[in-house]
Amino acid sequence: MLQVLNAVMSEENKLQEVMVGLAAEAFKFMTSQESNTMFNRAGIKEAELANKILQILRRYQNPSVKVPRIRRFSIELAIWMMQNNAANVRSFKDLGLEKELEWVLESTAEVESFNIFSGTFGLSRHSTTIHSLVETAMQLLEDR
Repeated sequence: MLQVLNAVMSEENKLQEVMVGLAAEAFKFMTSQESNTMFNRAGIKEAELANKILQILRRYQNPSVKVPRIRRFSIELAIWMMQNNAANVRSFKDLGLEKELEWVLESTAEVESFNIFSGTFGLSRHSTTIHSLVETAMQLLEDR
């Protein structure tokens, strides 16, 4: 998990997309104590990861065929970070996540609906739409 966090913070494009997605999934299975240990061992603060997520959303304001799931994975990771953590909600609010989420709603493309691709063709749809993820993230921002 240390390598995953470090790659999220330092890599770009496809590798970053994969690592953000992996982080979003892996953290779901960790307790808060386990995730805190991972952040400490990696030398990364959650506020730094929140900032990186916002940088990713800003960098990919329009969906890219090269990294079609990076915004989805970034939102999933942000949701995980905000659940049961008021400090992360404040960080995301201060960084302007709400504005970025509104932009995602306006600029969502069909390419972001798929989780399996063959070349540039989507073969398998995500069970949760990106709009639903944005709504969940917005709700977390409003609740605190």
